[in-house]
Amino acid sequence: MRKTGAFNTLRFKLGVMAVILIMIPIAVISITYSKTVKEIIKDKYSRTALESVYETGEKIEFILDDVQEFSTVIISNEDFLNMLRSHSKLSRDKYRDELRDFITLRDDIEAIHLCLDGTFYRIGAKETPPQEFIYDKVRRSSGQPIWIHTRKVMVEILSGEFEKRYFTLGRKIVDFNTLDEYGYLMMDFDEVILQQAYTNLLEDDGADIFIVNEVGRIISHSDKNKIGESIIFEPYANEMLSDKTGYKYIHYNDGIDKVAIYSTIEGHGWKVVKTVSTRYLYGELDRIQRYLVFGELIYVIIMLIFMIIFSVKYTDPMISMMGVMKRVEQGDLSVRTDIRSNDEIGELAHSLNNMIEKMQELIDRLVREEKEKKEVELEALHAQINPHFLYNTLNTIKWMAKIQGNKRISSAITALIKLLRISINLGREMISLEEEIEHVKNYVVIQKLRFNESITVEFDIEPGCIELNVPKLILQPIVENSIIHGMEGEEEGININIRAARQNGSLIVQITDDGPGMDSDTLDNIFKRRSAKSSFSAVGLNNVNQRIKLYCGDEYGLNIESEKGKGTNVTAALAVKGQKS
Repeated sequence: MRKTGAFNTLRFKLGVMAVILIMIPIAVISITYSKTVKEIIKDKYSRTALESVYETGEKIEFILDDVQEFSTVIISNEDFLNMLRSHSKLSRDKYRDELRDFITLRDDIEAIHLCLDGTFYRIGAKETPPQEFIYDKVRRSSGQPIWIHTRKVMVEILSGEFEKRYFTLGRKIVDFNTLDEYGYLMMDFDEVILQQAYTNLLEDDGADIFIVNEVGRIISHSDKNKIGESIIFEPYANEMLSDKTGYKYIHYNDGIDKVAIYSTIEGHGWKVVKTVSTRYLYGELDRIQRYLVFGELIYVIIMLIFMIIFSVKYTDPMISMMGVMKRVEQGDLSVRTDIRSNDEIGELAHSLNNMIEKMQELIDRLVREEKEKKEVELEALHAQINPHFLYNTLNTIKWMAKIQGNKRISSAITALIKLLRISINLGREMISLEEEIEHVKNYVVIQKLRFNESITVEFDIEPGCIELNVPKLILQPIVENSIIHGMEGEEEGININIRAARQNGSLIVQITDDGPGMDSDTLDNIFKRRSAKSSFSAVGLNNVNQRIKLYCGDEYGLNIESEKGKGTNVTAALAVKGQKS
């Protein structure tokens, strides 16, 4: 019995199956559950956060609209316009006093700038140095109020210089009645007023809140260092700047995923944006998932222990039975299994014991029958004339006939000796067609003595067939059958023709006689009859047919055609077995 490798054992296969059946479903369920829940959390959070961002946008919109309306109040104030109409006659202090009256009306204005014919007037915190680019932007505007992005400035207050971040509203001063343009008005606001509007959104850890203008420049940010930067290269920038309100999921190359929620501040082109890392969103879920993984590992360990116990319980009896089978294979039929369980393993063990017992009984019976057979053969041997003694005796008689000059007796005995030589050669079942034909010729020599030379046999053998191997004693019984049945009540004798040729890869031998033939009943029963005891070989046509099928295959054998008064044709189909070695 061949050895089984460690990886081919049933115990190993059960272990692998257990791992597959346990681990794969758990892994698939865990991954699917995690992804599904994360998608739900992300979607729910995004929808909820979008409402908060939208409300914050409305709040900032109110602030900006209020500032714009205040600027409109200033430039439409009749006293202010009259002052501008006669600005060449007024002193700088007069302008400063007028601007001071306006700045005191609001707490959120840091400074007001006025530009008239290239002359600048300012009230409020003083920037160092002044931001000249602001005037240029207002100068190039169409007349509508414009918002200028937040910038970092150093302002002088009583106690010294301080860093501030201002964003500015600028607009041209135009008389609505005459459409005369007098100059430019700019108002600076601390970025803090925007931050105060979205402070409620900063409750989420890991969240960034910022406001961008229509070109993606950051106006306000929870991280002050990022104010003034551009988001145009962020993966969500194009979609966000072109869209009004919504949210987008972002994947960065460093493996950090974020959700960006945004809402447009109507009328100003700004957007409130909130970005949150998915690590924050999934923090609680990841913690729960770690507990689940820990629980799953414990479950897997318990199941593996159970499977090991199960496999040991069921494979140990099998290993025991394999040991018994190995001993039986080595010839020890005295072994038995001692497995007594009531399950399928127990049934298998019981069947194995029964099989061994029946094998022992069968072997004992075969030994007994073989012994009896040898005893019978020995008795038969004692009762028979030794064939070799008969062969040697006939050979002596042949030489005596030759010495006395009796050639017919010598020829007959020579033919009989050759017949006996093939008949007693029990070690060879296959002989050449040439030897088989020689055997037929020797048989015919003897039969001619019996029937006074009234038998004629002709041979027509195709070249290349004479050395092919055929089963021994297949032609002589057919010829004998033709002679015995053909000579019954006949005085004219019988002519037999034997032809051999290859056909479609087979050896075809035809034996045709011009004897009396057979009727259909005799033909139907010819394979059922036994050879007559008086025949030479005691081999009937049925025996010949069966031996051909045995040595050549079921598709080969004898085919007999005969008709009463028209002779008989026997065709023997044989496999080509090669030349005699």
